[in-house]
Amino acid sequence: MAEYKTKQRAQVIECLKQNKDKHMTVEMLMKYLASSGAEVGRATIYRTLDKLCREGIIRRYELTVDNSACYQYIDEQSDCSDHFHLKCERCGELIHLDCDHISDLSKHILTDHKFKVNNTKTVLYGLCEKCMKDEENN
Repeated sequence: MAEYKTKQRAQVIECLKQNKDKHMTVEMLMKYLASSGAEVGRATIYRTLDKLCREGIIRRYELTVDNSACYQYIDEQSDCSDHFHLKCERCGELIHLDCDHISDLSKHILTDHKFKVNNTKTVLYGLCEKCMKDEENN
């Protein structure tokens, strides 16, 4: 039985590694795993994600007040503490915002307001470029 759980953990990690440039929701993980022939239940995915977060293998991004989240594999070069995130309220895309102006804003807040922003949890909400174009065309 332990090997089965280890196999499922490995499948979840591999899915996140293969999609490390994306923010994966549990639904996305389930679809991806099912399409690759892996049978991993929702509860197992949640337990595995919790453990991987505690171990520092993946990062959890809170998306809404109802506690929904997405996850991303952390490789050696990724550091989300250096940037904010943009969340499209229509399609749900989560975008890394690597921008000197935002970095300057974080520095300003620290220096002038004595408050250190946790960028891993800082999400600005709005519409992505694609959804803005779709809205204009309707």
